[in-house]
Amino acid sequence: MKLKLNELFRDKFVRGAFFLTAANFGGAFLNYLVYPVLSRHLSIPAYGDFQALLSFIVILSVLSSVVNTTLTKEMSVLAADSAGEVNALRHRAIRKFSLLGLIMFVIIVIFSRLLNGLFHISENAIIIIVSVSFLYAFPLSVNQAVMSARQNFFALSFNNLLGAFSRLFFIILFVAILPFGLTGAAWAIGIAGLSAFLLSFYQIKKLKLPTAPLNFQPRLRRFWRYSFLVLWFMALTQFFYNFDMLFVKSFFSPQEAGLYGALLTVGRIVFFIGGAVPLVMFPVVANLKNDGGLRRYMVLGKSLALMAALAVPVYLVMYFWPGFVIRVIVGAKYLSIAPYLPGFGLVMLALTLVSVLSNYFLALGRRGGLVIMTGAVLVEIVLLSVFHGSLTQVIVSLGASFAAAALGLLTLAYFEYREAKRLLISDQAMIGFPSSRQ
Repeated sequence: MKLKLNELFRDKFVRGAFFLTAANFGGAFLNYLVYPVLSRHLSIPAYGDFQALLSFIVILSVLSSVVNTTLTKEMSVLAADSAGEVNALRHRAIRKFSLLGLIMFVIIVIFSRLLNGLFHISENAIIIIVSVSFLYAFPLSVNQAVMSARQNFFALSFNNLLGAFSRLFFIILFVAILPFGLTGAAWAIGIAGLSAFLLSFYQIKKLKLPTAPLNFQPRLRRFWRYSFLVLWFMALTQFFYNFDMLFVKSFFSPQEAGLYGALLTVGRIVFFIGGAVPLVMFPVVANLKNDGGLRRYMVLGKSLALMAALAVPVYLVMYFWPGFVIRVIVGAKYLSIAPYLPGFGLVMLALTLVSVLSNYFLALGRRGGLVIMTGAVLVEIVLLSVFHGSLTQVIVSLGASFAAAALGLLTLAYFEYREAKRLLISDQAMIGFPSSRQ
């Protein structure tokens, strides 16, 4: 057994995939530690301000994630056929998307007063401070795409971990050690990625990318076509994950918004634990895209079972000991959210289920899953617009929309499974013996 594991880890792809998955999980854990630190050192209204700011930035950061995902695909093809063209495409992408980041920053500065009023942010400058991250986020995404395309997974893993560690370090420095409060938290978010950004250029230099042919003119036309599908998916995902915080910050008092922010921090543990499953499932399902058998449905079934095995025990702890969980994670001053935690934990279970199912359909390139998620987003908007008289109504509205998305995706998967099984039986009947595609 030990010999087989050693042989497995000699494979560059397996070793790289292991490092990258471990780094993603470690980075997510470091990012999560930010919230318990802040909840203990900020007032309840200020904590609500921070959660709203972070949700706003994360939603806009979908664009840099799309750049990273799409360029990784394009550069992977170039790296296999003509590695010299990767460097030329990288330079062009950095110029184009750095300008996009600058434009986004300027727009936020211009409309900062309007945004502060919309989200009821108590300090005027902090939304501008947080938005500093857009000045370097796009070139960082381009460099990370190059590392991924060149399969330099160790360098990419270290870069991701450095960004997460820097965020936690600056949060502790500016909020827990130095009394800068919400402004310190904003600066921590704004500059946290600078270390990873600067390191990425050194890492790219070490790759020693060859020079492109003189007649090569890199174009981003194919990028825009593929990026639409990725943008659609990521926008929906981030909407599900962040819109509720922005909504509560706009329609509830600062105290209630801060309490809801703490509820998010605690309840998202369910999503944090179960949400690791799509990282493992996605590449496996993608490799089975053209498989005519039923193996991808077996992978989906195992993924759902693994998600339940990871997330349900966490939810049960929240259900039976909500007060204890709240004291440990965000502190005793948030104990008033204990009655909401069991219901909100169910909402997070539904969101985790949606995450697994939506990643499954994205791996297969099925737009039907995105259509269902879009419908669920519209349901969420309508329900929250009508029912927002209390935090309980917000939680019920979220639960209904997430449940609708999960039910729709499960129904789509079931009917696709039935059709695939019918075709498989038909093929077997035609050739007269069991198919090897099973």
